[in-house]
Amino acid sequence: MKKTLLFILILSLLPYSLAIGQQEQAEEKPDPMKNFSLVDETQPVSEKVKVGFDSITGKDTVTYLKFISDDLLEGRDTASEGYDIAALYAATMFELWGIKPAGDMERPSMDFRRMMMQGQPPAQAKRGYFQNIAFLETLGSEGQATVTWQKGLMKKTKSFSPDMDYTYRASGNQSMTAPVVFVGYGIQEPSLKFDEYKNLDVKGKFVMMLSEAPGKGDPESPFNQGELKKKYFPERQPRMMRRRRSTSPKFKVPTDLGAEAVLLVENSPDENADIARQYLNSQRINDERPIYPGTRRRMSLVDNIGRSMFGDSIPTIRISRKMANEILGMVDHDIGTLKGKIEGTLKSHSMALQGVSLSVKNKTESKLVNSMNVLGYIEGSDPELKNEAVVIGGHLDHLGRRGDYIFNGADDDGSGSVGVMEIAEAFAKNPVKPKRSIVFALWTGEEKGLLGSRYYVANPFIEKTAVNLNLDMISRVYDKEMLARSGRRWGIEVSKEVLEKIDPKKYVNCSFDANTPVIEEIIRKNNNHVGLHMRITGSKEATGGSDHAPFGQAKIPWTFFIAAMTEDYHQPSDSVDKVSADLMEKIIRLTYLAAFDLADK
Repeated sequence: MKKTLLFILILSLLPYSLAIGQQEQAEEKPDPMKNFSLVDETQPVSEKVKVGFDSITGKDTVTYLKFISDDLLEGRDTASEGYDIAALYAATMFELWGIKPAGDMERPSMDFRRMMMQGQPPAQAKRGYFQNIAFLETLGSEGQATVTWQKGLMKKTKSFSPDMDYTYRASGNQSMTAPVVFVGYGIQEPSLKFDEYKNLDVKGKFVMMLSEAPGKGDPESPFNQGELKKKYFPERQPRMMRRRRSTSPKFKVPTDLGAEAVLLVENSPDENADIARQYLNSQRINDERPIYPGTRRRMSLVDNIGRSMFGDSIPTIRISRKMANEILGMVDHDIGTLKGKIEGTLKSHSMALQGVSLSVKNKTESKLVNSMNVLGYIEGSDPELKNEAVVIGGHLDHLGRRGDYIFNGADDDGSGSVGVMEIAEAFAKNPVKPKRSIVFALWTGEEKGLLGSRYYVANPFIEKTAVNLNLDMISRVYDKEMLARSGRRWGIEVSKEVLEKIDPKKYVNCSFDANTPVIEEIIRKNNNHVGLHMRITGSKEATGGSDHAPFGQAKIPWTFFIAAMTEDYHQPSDSVDKVSADLMEKIIRLTYLAAFDLADK
């Protein structure tokens, strides 16, 4: 009887348990709108910020942009007359609006000796709007690498040529000679008890490693699972994101262990991935594009300020599989066999190559040039918090001129630059000032490797930066087809359900520092006053090839706005007639409101 009652009780509870299970499954289904903010009906802003908010208009923005992207400025290349004109224009507008200068201390206009002879007191130095930066411009280079094996009186050597066997873009004269160590994929992964540096001394040595991780293409590989897959096999990024240096976690280990340099071997044996093929492909003429004379200028910071912010702070030399086999062959090994052993056993096969040393020499012709960040600020209203800064920035430089072709850079990043200017004007006009100070920054050298923003992070006007807001390419609208392709382009998925709700003419991507979730809260709240359709994504690392990255690498919270990337990216066709005044107005207004809230908390 007891068993019968128990059976009946189980049967009676079964529908409820099934219902609960179904409910849990329904709750586990991801919300397709989770990462989106789609606002169509806006709310009025508070009186506290209204004057500044209303002063931001698409008409004014396009007017400023027409000058910034005019042929007169010849593409605003770093350390060029055109860039200097753009910088002077921005500084003059800052002064007109009452934005205080936040650049270097300037020398007095009259010389000291003449003033003394006239019986005048010496003029006091005053601060200007320019933060001057010395760059080393590389005009040309030549190099050679030689591997040597020696045991007693026996000796073998082999020489290699740049672009055919290896690529290394050194910024100055260099000569490195050191022993070689093979470290497999160069991975330390405690979760798998996999350490390819265990019991291996790499200090002062060349570290040869394969790119990526074991098990590429194998869904059963532990490196192809969950977070490890994101870490070692990240989604292929669009061109803008690929143009910057790698921040792979694999480069941090040899840096911390004091290695001389990394010799990076492509994991894939595909001939198109090898050095010579890459070089030949880069020289191939594209019949769909004009043939631009000359090459892009290469620059670096003279003293490598900010270099340690990035994961691959030691030199990284990409070598061909042929060169790797020549080096390993000195001690009777080859890259294919070693790779196979690692893949088959998932164990370390690292080793010092006994008697093998490599010498890499590079000779460059270079010159010193000067360029500048344009910096202004408004002082915070709180006696204590004014010593912290919210930095709003965009890069003023672009690609310059090559022959008769002018790369005007209206979108990239004239749009972000005039956005910063509009926000500066808004803060200046708004009667109420936030508690923290606001620094307005127009960066130089972004196209050369984020040089201006890297320099500023190492040399800030106000020592403590509370947060950085970055505007880069905010003027071009999407269409439905571009949104549908965004999954492949940005490594995201946009469902048909969401796609139907998005108005592409007011769509923008916003990423933020996931370690500071209040940024997302503030952006979502203030979008109710603006009416953008946004995808908002958090990241614990400052991904993306733009000027928020140096702030993120320095553990400073950040956010980044970017609109559509079109076929005009890095082309002379990036012109002002293609921008959307309405989209820029919305993004700039949202950035103003978010910056005010972040500065006033």
